[in-house]
Amino acid sequence: MRPVLLSILLLCVQLSSVAGTQPTTLGLNAPQLYEKGMNSLLGVGISRNDLNAIDYFRRSAELGYPQAQVVLGYFYDTGSIVAQDSLQAADWYKKAARQDDCLANWLVGRLYYTGSGVPRDLNTAETWLQKSANRGDPFGQYLLGRIRLERNDYPKAADWFQKAAMQGLPQAQQHLGELLKQGQGVNQDKFEAYVWLLASFAAGNQSVATELSGLEGDLGSNRVDEAKRRKDRILSLFRG
Repeated sequence: MRPVLLSILLLCVQLSSVAGTQPTTLGLNAPQLYEKGMNSLLGVGISRNDLNAIDYFRRSAELGYPQAQVVLGYFYDTGSIVAQDSLQAADWYKKAARQDDCLANWLVGRLYYTGSGVPRDLNTAETWLQKSANRGDPFGQYLLGRIRLERNDYPKAADWFQKAAMQGLPQAQQHLGELLKQGQGVNQDKFEAYVWLLASFAAGNQSVATELSGLEGDLGSNRVDEAKRRKDRILSLFRG
């Protein structure tokens, strides 16, 4: 999940906007402080200064701005700029999640799923992840699938994996392919298993190479060619 976290700052830039009436501090409201933090972090219009960025983000977060709370949580989560502190990360993520921030909902759910900074609790993780999954978040859907898999609820796991797989998430495509291959929670279908594992491989997941090789022997060259064409059609949906 670490590479996913690295994209949070870019996502927060996209989500950033000045809207509504916000509490002010030293003449600046929370979104403006957040924007100044981003400018300091990225060196936009001013020299890059990480310490100034943290100060702006903290002031914005303390005024209740969820994007700033997520970014500040990210820094504590990863040990970027500030010392790594899972408890602080969880606290800031929760503040944003309580405002129904979709990204924060997933991040809090992930912490409870992994037990990072909080006691591992699958029921609590599921509650938070459900909030993000219901808004179409593939990462939330994927982790819900992992929870159901851990509970041996294979039909529901397959359902969540399929939702995330259809949005192009390679990890979900792999798990869906493996369930199809084994006939767990779904009817066994080695053809469809090969299609989804191939889609995952095409997205850079090299770990499925051995499974693909084994399925190719089971399917034969004609069915393999057919599966590759189906994979291409599926990938075109993601690009579209």
